Amino acid sequence: MTLPLSSLPAGLWRASELAQYHRAGQPTGFAALDAELPGAGWPHGAVTELLSERPGIGEWRLLAPALRDLTQAGQPVMVIAPPMLPYAPALAGWGIDLRWLSVVTRPERNAPRSAPATRTSTRTTTRTAIRTAAGTTTRARSVRAEDRDMLWCAEQALKSACCGAVLAWLPAATPEQIRRLQVAAGGGDALAWVMRPPTAAATASAAPLRLGLSVGEDSRLGVQFHKRRGPPRTEPIWLTLPAPYVRAEHPTQPVAGDDAAVPLAPRPAPSPAPSAVPSASASGVSHGLLDRPAPAISRARDRLPANAG
Repeated sequence: MTLPLSSLPAGLWRASELAQYHRAGQPTGFAALDAELPGAGWPHGAVTELLSERPGIGEWRLLAPALRDLTQAGQPVMVIAPPMLPYAPALAGWGIDLRWLSVVTRPERNAPRSAPATRTSTRTTTRTAIRTAAGTTTRARSVRAEDRDMLWCAEQALKSACCGAVLAWLPAATPEQIRRLQVAAGGGDALAWVMRPPTAAATASAAPLRLGLSVGEDSRLGVQFHKRRGPPRTEPIWLTLPAPYVRAEHPTQPVAGDDAAVPLAPRPAPSPAPSAVPSASASGVSHGLLDRPAPAISRARDRLPANAG
């Protein structure tokens, strides 16, 4: 006797078929990807790992449709430890309501101090070596503490049950820490994405969905399925992403009778009870021109004013 798939309890699925969830997934905005995901979208109450060689290859544009739908519905989104401060005009241009977006950044590290001058005294050299070793140990501890702080932020955001989604960059996360995030996500319905390097694919993970991202030509993004609740898929699927955001040097205002005038990007729809989020940093934190190759980011940032918002 074969039981219908809908009668299987949560957490069980046939290896030859995609698992079905009691709640449909959040549409990704890409039909080809939805067709390959259990629940036909990003899973609620579960961690999704996105593994990529470097940031900015298309992960923001991949998640933009879901982030747009969530924020326009008034659901808060928490962005934790991004490698660069997200560029607000690009997010707004994709329809993301910035008033429902909160960003938690890593603390700035102090500039390394210059090495002490060389002394001829053996005793002085020994004391200098001890001080240098102690400083190195302190910096290593601070980095580990910083990673723990970012993990704590992600875990608390998921446990709070007030976020529609949590997006975190945790390259140094251990399997035990990913399991903690999965347990926290399982207690609610929030979407959870964790960015990690591709080397993490060789380690165990409690995340039910693990996708590898690779860059292609003409704004294409390859999605490799490392883990999903369903049959294995060895070949990646290629998605055509929206064009990356380009900052206009001289925005053109529409002119009456001028059909060639380029209109300004529309503002996102208003939402009730917004929470403000800054689009610039007075401390000089660099903004990420989202999903642009590293050389393009550097050239574009050189053209921007120091305190551009």
